[in-house]
Amino acid sequence: MSSGVSSVARYERYALIFAPGQSRLGSEALGLVERGIDPLYASDVDEAHLLALQESGRVGALVLPGDLPLPAIDALIDRISPQLWAGPAAIVVIGPPNDRELLRALRDRSLSWVLRDPYDAAEFRFVVSAALSTEDKLEARSGLRVPIAQAVRVTSASREQEGSIRNLSIGGAYVALDAPPPPGERILLAAQLGEVGFSPEAVVVYNQTPGTTGRAAERESGMGVAFRNLDDHARTALAVFVEERVRCFRL
Repeated sequence: MSSGVSSVARYERYALIFAPGQSRLGSEALGLVERGIDPLYASDVDEAHLLALQESGRVGALVLPGDLPLPAIDALIDRISPQLWAGPAAIVVIGPPNDRELLRALRDRSLSWVLRDPYDAAEFRFVVSAALSTEDKLEARSGLRVPIAQAVRVTSASREQEGSIRNLSIGGAYVALDAPPPPGERILLAAQLGEVGFSPEAVVVYNQTPGTTGRAAERESGMGVAFRNLDDHARTALAVFVEERVRCFRL
């Protein structure tokens, strides 16, 4: 395991990935390790049930492909959810069809989390971690970082660049940028959060270029920044944006 992975705080509970046949979930779940989540894999209901029993008390979330027929989902709910820390509310459905009746049926079964197509690796990792988290950890005030892809203009002492915000919290952000300024430099960001303009002062906490760590999430140049001197209006706008972003992943 690389140093970039081993430095990540580990979740106490596993994510059980149900990946029958040629489901893409098996390969996508490999990226969970980078977020501190250890996946377990099962390809049929009996295997999933056995793993849940063997790791009783340590399986925190069940991740299902959205193309499973409803009777198969019911079988998994009946046999696996009693072993999950939050029951059916800790089940994540990945890429379900845009079928109103199906989504209503999932809500009726007390499922909480969904990841709709199209999605990226950061969103996949986020929704699984959300299913493993208590509700207080999913509040903006807890420092929760949500994945986004938002254009941003970065102005430093020496230049102006266009970048992309990759994740965001009320305290800071990660910005993908070709030539990130050095740590400690003060910068100005200019972005749009929904209908609200957002132009905070910030300081570069760290920067990175491809190949400096072993983490797949850090293969692009960028920087972690901390916001400075936010007024109440900006802080409220950030909190609202973060909470709305979390709701995008709820059924």
